Amino acid sequence: MRKTIITAGITGVVLSALAVGAATGIFTPDNFTSYERRWQPAPTGYQPGKDSGAGIGTHHPGEDCGICHRPGGKAQDLIIAGTLYRDRLATQVAEGGEIIIEDLDGKVISMVSNGAGNFWSTAPVGSYPYTVGTYHGHAPFVPKYSLYTSGTLKGQLKTPADPTDSLTWKYKTWVKNDTSLTPMMSVAGVGGGVTAPRMSCNMHHAGLGSRGGLWTGRAPTLRSYPQTGLSYKKHIFPILRSKCAPCHIPGATHTGLGTKAEYDHELGIGGVPTLEFSSNLDLMTFDGSSVSAPLYNPTTGAVIGSEMVTKRGVTAVIDPSNPSYSPLLVKTTSGTSHGGGVFWGSGDPDYLALRQWIAEGGQNN
Repeated sequence: MRKTIITAGITGVVLSALAVGAATGIFTPDNFTSYERRWQPAPTGYQPGKDSGAGIGTHHPGEDCGICHRPGGKAQDLIIAGTLYRDRLATQVAEGGEIIIEDLDGKVISMVSNGAGNFWSTAPVGSYPYTVGTYHGHAPFVPKYSLYTSGTLKGQLKTPADPTDSLTWKYKTWVKNDTSLTPMMSVAGVGGGVTAPRMSCNMHHAGLGSRGGLWTGRAPTLRSYPQTGLSYKKHIFPILRSKCAPCHIPGATHTGLGTKAEYDHELGIGGVPTLEFSSNLDLMTFDGSSVSAPLYNPTTGAVIGSEMVTKRGVTAVIDPSNPSYSPLLVKTTSGTSHGGGVFWGSGDPDYLALRQWIAEGGQNN
C-alpha cells in the first residue's frame, strides 16, 4: 500500500500506448500495472505445479521465508515462497492449493502447496525495465531507469533498470484452491530492500496483521447461522472482516508506485493511476469513515501535510427492498465485476446469512 504524495517541478515523458492493451483485453509489457491488470483473468494452458521447488519444505509455515532463503542466507535462495491457507485468519493450511504467477513477458509460474501449506520456486521472474524503486511502498520513489533528456530521443529509455535487482522482478498473482480463484490486486516485486532481498509472501500475508494470511476458499466464516434474527455484530461483521478486509478498510488504500506509468501519473505528466483497490468503500464500518492520511514529499519522504480520506460504509452496498440485488452480493458472486474475485455462490452459508440479514432490514444490531 502506498501513501498519497504531492509533487512539484519534476518532468518526464510517458510511455506510449499504455492503455491500449488493457482496453482490448490484450496484456503486454506496456500495460503491466496494477490498474491495467485489475481485470486480467488467470492464465490457462499450463501444467499446475510445474514450477514447484524440490525438497520437503514442511518447516516454519507462516514465517518469513526470505529471512533464510535469500542470497547469502542460511538456506537455498528462493525466488518466490510462502504459505497458503484456507481462511484469511490463517487457522488452517491449504494443501494442494495453487499459486499462479505471470510476469511481464507472459511467462507463467505455477506452484502447488504441500501438506504444511508451503510453496516455493526458484523459477526466474522477468525484470521490468521501467521500475520505480521504493522501500515497502513509501516515499521517496526513485526511478531505477534513465531516459534521454534531449535531442530526438528525449524521453526514450536510455538505461533500463538493473535486471539483477530483485525489486525489478515484477509479477501478477492468482491463488486457486478447489473451486475458488482469488486474484491479488497488486503487480508486486520480489525484492524487499537491502535487508530482505527476497521478500516472501509471508512478509505481508500471515496470520497476524491487517492483510491476513494468503488464502482462498468458500468455507463459511462461522460454523452456523440462525435462520432468522441475524445480528450485524455477531454474524455479519465477522463475515465482512474475514472476506472483505484488507481491501475495504478505512484510510488510504492504493497500490504502490512500481512502474514508470504509475510514477508519471503521480507527477501529473500522463501515465496511468495507481489502483484504489477499496473503490472508496470501507466495509469495516457500518456508515463509512473519514481518516486523516499523511502526504509525503516523493523525493525526501518527509511528511508535508495530510488529507482526509472519506469512504462509504456497509449501508452503501445493501438494499433491504431487494436483497439479492444488493451490490454487496452481486459483486462478490461475479468474477467480472469484483476485482477480489468470487467469494461465494448463492447457496453458500455466508451468502445466505448476508442475504437474510439484508432482508431483515440490514440493521446495525
